[in-house]
Amino acid sequence: MKKLVGVLLACSISAIALCQKMDPFDFHVADIRLITDKRIQSEIRLAPAQITMMNALADENRRKLRAYQEQVAKAGRDPNRIPDTDPILQKTYLELKQQVLSHLSPAQLKRIRELTLQSVGLSGMLDAVVAKRVGLSEAQLKKAIQIYTKGSNASHQIELKVREEVIAPYKTIRPKTQQEAQALNDKIGALLRAAMAKRQPEIKKIALQTRKEFESVVSPSQLAAYKALGGKTFKPK
Repeated sequence: MKKLVGVLLACSISAIALCQKMDPFDFHVADIRLITDKRIQSEIRLAPAQITMMNALADENRRKLRAYQEQVAKAGRDPNRIPDTDPILQKTYLELKQQVLSHLSPAQLKRIRELTLQSVGLSGMLDAVVAKRVGLSEAQLKKAIQIYTKGSNASHQIELKVREEVIAPYKTIRPKTQQEAQALNDKIGALLRAAMAKRQPEIKKIALQTRKEFESVVSPSQLAAYKALGGKTFKPK
């Protein structure tokens, strides 16, 4: 999943009080991007006033991000290729997360934590904080990361190969108009989707093997503890 980035509006006194009351574990795990989904908003019963406040934060965030991108461009760097490791982006993302989550009730924040873990599946156990909560040892966590890295790399290689095979015949084509460029992009996109659909059995096999290896590293009680952290299964309406 890509992170939201940006700078926050100044915290109000009430928001700061809420920040101090947030559960550290729920805050760490919660992915604020989920809150942009209206189905999630309904699930956590987000009030109109909360939505209004978060929209304002998002607007300010986008404005500040554009300003930072302009600074990056003036420095001779590509503003569209700012790495996630950029310290300013990391700092402002954390500030945005604090501000957004401070407007949730403890129950809403807990549910976002649960939905976040559900959205990432067992890979959520690779997070050091989550791993510690469910009782994984350092050796177990290290092995689990190795297993998931191997599986992820294998799937990624298939995707890269498919992409190269599909795009190769069109690399030398230079559209003369925007309409031609859009038509070419649409055609390549359709071909990519069709090609990836044919390779899904391989990718699914890799995922199943990865899960099997992962489950051989963790205990049933640890798996149960992790499942409990995910709460009630979310069924979108």
